[in-house]
Amino acid sequence: MSRRFRLILSGAFALLAVVLCAAYAQHVREEAESVRAEALERYGGEVVSLVVADGAIEKGDVIDSSNVSVREWLADLAPTDAVTSLDDVIGTQVTVPAASGSPLTSLNFRDESEMTEVPSGHVALSLPVTDKLALTGSVCAGTSLDAYRVVEGGAEVISGSVEVLVSPAERTGVSSSASTITVAVASEDVPRVLAASAEGSLRLVVPADDVDASKEGAVTAPSVVNAEGGDAA
Repeated sequence: MSRRFRLILSGAFALLAVVLCAAYAQHVREEAESVRAEALERYGGEVVSLVVADGAIEKGDVIDSSNVSVREWLADLAPTDAVTSLDDVIGTQVTVPAASGSPLTSLNFRDESEMTEVPSGHVALSLPVTDKLALTGSVCAGTSLDAYRVVEGGAEVISGSVEVLVSPAERTGVSSSASTITVAVASEDVPRVLAASAEGSLRLVVPADDVDASKEGAVTAPSVVNAEGGDAA
């Protein structure tokens, strides 16, 4: 067997190996697509893009393109509060570990200060922060607040026992267009606070030490002052 023939034969075998590898890879992709199509058909066909851990991510690790990727996920199987945008978490430090192959959620970036102990007889509530809420960014954990509901022609006290657990400025997690504040509210006042928040009539104010909101009852609108010193109504 001549040297030239051996070279030609080796080249042919190498080419055949490449073709076989490509065919196998194509077969694997088609099989994966078949399984995915079957799953989509079974669960309704709706998919979402989620940020998924490419490997085990430990507490303290910083998210970057080397440890996560965006993958399609069955909407029905997507976890609650799953992260859908890579831009939301790039550069963010993980506080709760994530297993390899699992979608990241807001839980993985939970601020450890959110685990502040809730005072006895109170319930922790997360409320959306809007301009109407009348709070400044200087409000910090431990601040005592009074809750008012703005009504036609005035305002009424709905809780004089509110404490800030986590302020908007203290949250360091997944970015969000809607900021929230976590407060402890006396259990009997929770329904009124939630109702006022839902209807946009809730105002949270910082009282002076000598103010007892529980004795104020209803007041006229100009008397309700926000944390910046302006009228809250």
